[in-house]
Amino acid sequence: MVRRLPVLNQIRAFEAAARHRSFKAAAEELGVTQSAVSHQIKALEERLGVQLFIRRTRAVDLGPEAARALPVLTEALDRIEAAMLDVAGSAMTGELAISVGPFYGNRFLLPRLERFHAAHPGLTVRPRLSFALEDLVREGLDGAVRFGAGDWPGLDSRLIHPDRVGPVCAPQIVADASLPMDPAAILNLPLATTRQWRGEWTAWFAALGVPTDASQARVEYDSRALAFDAALSGNAVCLADIRLTGAAEVAGSLLRLHPFTLERAHGIHVVWPAGKRADPRIMAFVDWLETEAKAAE
Repeated sequence: MVRRLPVLNQIRAFEAAARHRSFKAAAEELGVTQSAVSHQIKALEERLGVQLFIRRTRAVDLGPEAARALPVLTEALDRIEAAMLDVAGSAMTGELAISVGPFYGNRFLLPRLERFHAAHPGLTVRPRLSFALEDLVREGLDGAVRFGAGDWPGLDSRLIHPDRVGPVCAPQIVADASLPMDPAAILNLPLATTRQWRGEWTAWFAALGVPTDASQARVEYDSRALAFDAALSGNAVCLADIRLTGAAEVAGSLLRLHPFTLERAHGIHVVWPAGKRADPRIMAFVDWLETEAKAAE
């Protein structure tokens, strides 16, 4: 049997450009120039005798033939990739470059990462600590750990855990107070808040039936990390996720003032580029991080 197939690089260029609706994004994904993508697609169109794309100034639209072919080709390339990984025996080996915020990375991910490596001895996670929402394809990243609502354009995501926050502070803030503290007594302590979550303390107290006055002073910080540091240093009480305070509580550097936790709408997600089969190595990382988060509750 003789297969009548175009050059594989032409198919890859077409599939990536069609999936992204962009020659530029396809070039970034494939690690080639935009002109190389354009050349491969033009050669494919000439071979097939069909105009696959409708070129516009800043984007491209799919012609009807291209729209029909895209899902089939994406699935086929995913299967080819999976088959080659199986043949090479490298489905769970190599390196994963993962972007993660410094606060979550230092407090949760890095202290546990050796357990992932022990469970997957052929696979190494290389964390990149960054405050930026980096472009995964452009920066050569396999995935990222992000805090938010899970709605990042161009990315697939899986929720690892929603934020569940409760009040913590350094022991010197409350001296010899009995724990758990009465919520009304907590209200009189120096409470740290952030610009993004200014109403969080009000919601926490309201859930416990404690009225608050909007004029009551709050110490506002730029980020959750800074509010957390203020609590550790004995300058404030902050609402922190229970998964990030465990080690400090065991060490005695933080006290949990009350057992009630408030669940936020946002949380920690792992994200990866959308539109293609998820790398099984990423999914192994996702499953592991989810298990660690459940164990830390």
